[in-house]
Amino acid sequence: MSTFRLKIITQERVLLEEEVESLYVTTIDGDINVLPHHTPYVSVLKPSEVIIKPASAKDSGEAREESFACTGGILEVTPEKVVILADSAIRTDEIDEAEALKVKERAESVMAEKLENRENAEAMLALEKALLHLRVAQKRKRHIPHSSEMK
Repeated sequence: MSTFRLKIITQERVLLEEEVESLYVTTIDGDINVLPHHTPYVSVLKPSEVIIKPASAKDSGEAREESFACTGGILEVTPEKVVILADSAIRTDEIDEAEALKVKERAESVMAEKLENRENAEAMLALEKALLHLRVAQKRKRHIPHSSEMK
């Protein structure tokens, strides 16, 4: 099967740069599945889960996917590569659910205090990010078998 080069970049670092077989993302235009030789395309990403099937999965014989929680950004598909410029993104297996719950509770507390607009906006963003992390982490726990279960 053909592959394409995917690069996921956040403000902090290059989160991923590798050959992949497919990419599933949610844009403002809807859900799309990017495969090799996809038509050139640019869109805004909605906060959601990004799912990739690495080319290395084929080499190892595993039918695995990797998942990321992405708070939004820009998707660019070109004939040479696909680039995601993410507002923020994290691998699902790196999400600390306990920390996300704490952030969620703090944000809800700040919003309940009815502080200035800027503080409320920051709390709303923190809440949305925490909820996304929790939703993606919990979804992955329910749907992705561990490697020991796949044997």
